[in-house]
Amino acid sequence: MRILIVSDNHGEKGVVYEAYGRNAGDLNIHLGDSEFNYDDTEMVHFERVRGNVDTDSRYPIEGHHETSGVFYTHGHYYDVKKGREVLADRAREYDATYAFYGHSHVAKAEDVGGVFCINPGSISNSKGELVESYAVLDTSSNVVTFLDREHEVIKEVDLDTL
Repeated sequence: MRILIVSDNHGEKGVVYEAYGRNAGDLNIHLGDSEFNYDDTEMVHFERVRGNVDTDSRYPIEGHHETSGVFYTHGHYYDVKKGREVLADRAREYDATYAFYGHSHVAKAEDVGGVFCINPGSISNSKGELVESYAVLDTSSNVVTFLDREHEVIKEVDLDTL
């Protein structure tokens, strides 16, 4: 399964829609801090959750996609800036293989006790070593690809080697 993962566009219009247009997956997930209304046209193709600055209460706090083994949330309720153990524990409650999160604006893929925790970075304001980014996960190869705003590959991570 191919999964498009986007987060933290903070009200910037067009970038989410463009990422979807260029790299739509079998499943598309936005991890919050879009600052858009839940039914905004840029968000309709995405499973989506509420970030700490999203005000529309229709956004859920977390989600789970059983078929793909994915748990997803923005991350602020799981203290992801300090570590991903709480996030991984919550993913295990859903028997999820993957835990997607945003909030920190830092693109990252890591194995936390058998759960692959993936942050696509911020598509609008990176705070990590990679430029502004989003990600695509191929669950058949277990490779996550980080792409920049021009949709060029900036990093690939084979999760099986973590």
